[in-house]
Amino acid sequence: MIEVGNFNQLKVGRKSDLGYMLTDGKDDVLLHFKQATRELKNDEKVNAFVYFDAKGRKCASMIEPYVTLEKVGLVKVVDVNENIGVFVNINMPKDVLISIDNLPYNKSLWPQIGDEVLVKLKVRKNSLLAKPLNMEEIKELKTNDERLYEKNICHAKVCRISESGIYAYTEDYDVIFVSKKNMRQKYRLSEEVEITISKVTDEGYIGTLVLQKEFMIDTDAQAIIDYLTKHGNEMPYDAKSGADIIEKEFNMSRKAFKRALGSLYKERAVDFINGKTVLLAKK
Repeated sequence: MIEVGNFNQLKVGRKSDLGYMLTDGKDDVLLHFKQATRELKNDEKVNAFVYFDAKGRKCASMIEPYVTLEKVGLVKVVDVNENIGVFVNINMPKDVLISIDNLPYNKSLWPQIGDEVLVKLKVRKNSLLAKPLNMEEIKELKTNDERLYEKNICHAKVCRISESGIYAYTEDYDVIFVSKKNMRQKYRLSEEVEITISKVTDEGYIGTLVLQKEFMIDTDAQAIIDYLTKHGNEMPYDAKSGADIIEKEFNMSRKAFKRALGSLYKERAVDFINGKTVLLAKK
C-alpha cells in the first residue's frame, strides 16, 4: 500500500505525457517530470516521496522533502490564512497547512511569514498536514549531555503559549519555561527570544525575558573574568578544555564557555599565551 507522507519503493509502470506512472503492484501514482531527478526506464524501481496535490490526488516526487511522517524538521511559513491556519514550505510543489486546530486561539500569536516552525507531517483524509511538535517530542530530540545553568543566556524559539507563560526550546532542544511575570510583552509561536536562565529544577529550566541589572552584561564572560582575577590573571583553560572540567570550574556548558571566551578575545580582554588564557590589562 502506498503511504502518503513517506518515501515508497515503487516501480515505473509506464511513461505518460505528464510524467511517469509508478506502481506498488496495486495502486498507481503519477511522478511529474519536474519531480523526477533523472530519466527513468520502465520496470525500474525508484524511492519516491508521495504527497497530495491541490486536488487531493496522490503524486510522487524524487526530491527530498524537509519533513516526512517520520522525519521532523524546521519549515518556513510562507502564507497565513486566518480562516484555516498557516502554510509552510516542505520543498514540495504544494505547501502544507498547519491547521487552526494546532495554533493559538489568539491569531496575533500565530507564526508570521518567514518564521520557522518545528513540525512533523500527518495525514488527514486527502490532505497532508504539518503539526508543530509538542514539548515532550522536542525534548526527545536532544542527543547530547550539555546542561544549562543559572544566568546562562539562551537563544530559543517559542513552542507553546499558555495562560501562565511561554515555553521555548534551544538549538540543543532544551525546553525553558518563562512565566508571565518575567515577560514584558506577548510573544508569538516560533518567535525567536533571548532567555536568561533564572532557576534550574528537577522538572526543568525556568527563565526570564526581563533583563535585570546583573544580566546587562554577558554573565558567562563576567564569570571567566572573575575566575581569572582570583587566580593571578591567568588560567590553564581555553576553548579546547574538556566539558567536565569546564562544568566543574565555571558551572557552565563547554559551548557557553567557548562563546564567552571568544567574546572576550574579540574585545581584547584576554589572550592565549603558552597554552594559558591570560587576562589583559585595560588600556
